[in-house]
Amino acid sequence: MSSTNSTKFLDLFNNVDEYKQAMCAKVVDVIRTSNRLGMENFDRIMTIESCHDKINQLSERILHRIYQMKSHIQSSDWDQLDSDEKLEQLVDINDTLFERIASALDDADGLKQSSVSTVVRQVVIKPQLKFKHKIDNSTQIPFIPKIRNKPHAQIPLPMFMTQMNFESIDLDLLEKHPEILDHPYVNEITSFEPDEIVLKLGELHFPKTIEQTKCLFVDTIDTLKTMMDHIEIQSELAIDLEHHSYRSYQGFTCLMQISSRTEDFLIDTLAIRDELSILNNVFTNPKVLKVFHGADWDVEWLQKDFGIYIVNMFDTHQAGKELNLPTLSLAYLLKTYCNIDASKQYQLADWRLRPLPKEYCRYAQEDTHYLLYIYDRLRNQLIESNKNNTEFLRSVYSKSKIICLRLYKKPIFDENTYKTLYLKAHKTNFNGSQLAALKLLYAWRDKIAREEDESTSYVLPDLLLIHLAELLPKDPQGIRACCKLVPELVEKNLEEIHRLLMQAIEKPLVDLNDVKSNFDECLQNTRSISSSNKHISTES
Repeated sequence: MSSTNSTKFLDLFNNVDEYKQAMCAKVVDVIRTSNRLGMENFDRIMTIESCHDKINQLSERILHRIYQMKSHIQSSDWDQLDSDEKLEQLVDINDTLFERIASALDDADGLKQSSVSTVVRQVVIKPQLKFKHKIDNSTQIPFIPKIRNKPHAQIPLPMFMTQMNFESIDLDLLEKHPEILDHPYVNEITSFEPDEIVLKLGELHFPKTIEQTKCLFVDTIDTLKTMMDHIEIQSELAIDLEHHSYRSYQGFTCLMQISSRTEDFLIDTLAIRDELSILNNVFTNPKVLKVFHGADWDVEWLQKDFGIYIVNMFDTHQAGKELNLPTLSLAYLLKTYCNIDASKQYQLADWRLRPLPKEYCRYAQEDTHYLLYIYDRLRNQLIESNKNNTEFLRSVYSKSKIICLRLYKKPIFDENTYKTLYLKAHKTNFNGSQLAALKLLYAWRDKIAREEDESTSYVLPDLLLIHLAELLPKDPQGIRACCKLVPELVEKNLEEIHRLLMQAIEKPLVDLNDVKSNFDECLQNTRSISSSNKHISTES
């Protein structure tokens, strides 16, 4: 390493984190590109001789690389494996490599900048530990809407809901008044119709650059009031959220972005989480248009975290669908309509970090800064593409209303969903003890995730869960040996996991025909879920 670059990581990057972000951007790009090549398109492309030859050559190169790593593959009969089995082995190799890469990068990070690493570890203490109202992941109590005040109401909120206590939910009251769980703005959303003025062609004014635009970071009551004074007099706003789900069972919103035509706001939703219900004054105002991109999850997160609902929304993702655009991502819209190359490296960022790095703030601001202009372009295009008829535009508003009617519900646990995981892992030959272990570990993982407020992936990744059920290690040390890196909560609960594995060996699932009779149905559900997840990952 040259003396001039002695402080650089791999001679190219300022630090290990910059390298991680750059590599993540490349991985996201590869996934996006591959997802755009659907199986139907692939089959059609393979009929073109030149493409067929190139793809086969590439396949051979990939298979050659896999063969070179054959020592890492459990099966010694690689040539005898079918495509699904080879894919399964490849996934296993990738997981192993990524685990090793992550471990090596952590080591490098500690060597290169131990002081910085210490700071990062300090700031990423679980924010939910400081929430005023404790997160309830229990299965006994459903999600109770947080709304206690209903602005712009056609039908007022029931008096008993305005007085409900967040901390202790009276189950008798819930049984007596099941309407508590209903969407409080159903009437307001369903009766909403866009004003005629927004159904006409509009003038286009490209926004000022981000550097030329005032941006306020909102993390106190005073800055919240300053923002409210501004957005309450606007007729249209662009909105987006940044969410975290890996170190939480239900996930939580870390940042909210709001843009008007002249100003941008970044709201620290961790710092002023309990004050944000005031946004209902604007978000449920039918006279203020709220523009989102791909709002399906945003609508539910707003309800879950802040008791916020949306009336009068235009979803640019739905507009892209209506126009049959080739790609529905925000990055595509930014490039097509604004000639902005959206940064990809912060899509996988940890938005819990405080203080937020400047690069994160820039990325977040960019998500909404141009969105109102994109809305202008899409609105005009929807009208012009239908010979100045408003049918397409009204369709987008109708589909956006359906999204606004989405209702957040807690994740439920179905003891039979382990079968879906089994099928996704392309396993078909587990015996009764292995299936029993899979079922028991699957239930244990969900229980621990709820208790510790962690994602199930953090507690016990799918691949490792399958691996433990398949190998059925006979002692705690054997459990450790199954893990390339032992997850924190696996180490903490080794004895419990060992007990469950012994129980599976002693009491296997007896009627395997009964167990496997529902697998076709599970497989169909798996395909539906996979299709839905692909839709979300490629178009968000």
